[in-house]
Amino acid sequence: MSTRQADRSAPTPDRQAGAGRRPVTALYRTAWGDGVVTVCDGRLIAVDVPGDGAEGLVPPQTGEVHSDDQTALHRWIGELEAYFRGERLSWTAEEVGPERLGVPEFAQKVYATLLTVPAAETVSYGGLAELAGYPRAARAVGSAMANNPIPIVVPCHRVIRSDGSYGNYGNDPAYKGRLLEHERAHVARGGGGT
Repeated sequence: MSTRQADRSAPTPDRQAGAGRRPVTALYRTAWGDGVVTVCDGRLIAVDVPGDGAEGLVPPQTGEVHSDDQTALHRWIGELEAYFRGERLSWTAEEVGPERLGVPEFAQKVYATLLTVPAAETVSYGGLAELAGYPRAARAVGSAMANNPIPIVVPCHRVIRSDGSYGNYGNDPAYKGRLLEHERAHVARGGGGT
């Protein structure tokens, strides 16, 4: 997972897969800073976690925004802001639709499985591979986590090394621990329902 995704103005295959509409990008605001959410064809396609410089990732919107995209954008802005307030810490595969992310089938299955790991809990790369039905694919799971287009929603921060260390998380390894502590604090208070 990259805490700073690639240039949003550059089209990628997953963003071209819809009905030909342009992606719509906006900021979501948190106490941690601003993040970026991108939707297209009424579905979430990218999330950038809060951090410095998010404003530079949001190109000015030109033209009319389709109502499906407007609805999806408002939904995901609200849900990501709720996550960072500790009000909502998890989503289900039905809500996210890993099959609509434009990723390979392996990643779809791994993401769907990861969505069943409760907030504030962790699983190793090998453990997630086994749960997803690929017992020898820990490295491939690591690659799927590194290429996760919607971090926070597909909680790649809950995947850790077999020795219990957090491992990498974009450009800031400490971010994974910070997200897990955020979840633990809110779960301990009884918050963070879906």
